[in-house]
Amino acid sequence: MSRSVMVLLLVAFLVGACATGHSVATDGRRAVLGMNADTFQSCAGIPTRTKRLDERTELFSYELKNENVGGVEVSVPIVGGGFKVGRSGSYCHAVVRVVDGKVAELNYTGDNDDFVGKEGVCAPIVRGCLRAHGSDPEVSAAQKGR
Repeated sequence: MSRSVMVLLLVAFLVGACATGHSVATDGRRAVLGMNADTFQSCAGIPTRTKRLDERTELFSYELKNENVGGVEVSVPIVGGGFKVGRSGSYCHAVVRVVDGKVAELNYTGDNDDFVGKEGVCAPIVRGCLRAHGSDPEVSAAQKGR
């Protein structure tokens, strides 16, 4: 096999091995369902805001503002301004619904679509939980108990 083919295969492997923000956000959403609320906070962090809806249900709110959005903005002197090209989202608001002390639902809102996929800007919120999923016995046990 020629050297250029080997290099091309190596580059293709490395690019394929990179997890996109979309896949991290999607896999992270699945990983936290059923997780104990305290365990969730230990891997995702302390919420920005909380609200108790009733004696069994509580909401955790996480907010992430991405200042580095990249892309190009083109403005033309017409009504409505212009358009943006190659720009990723800049804001994610994750709302976690906790019922009886366990994560029941995780929803992402905001301008959170990444250049490559949906909800990629939200990935950092659950990335720690996804990493802990395989290495932390308490997080893994939460998944087996579902």
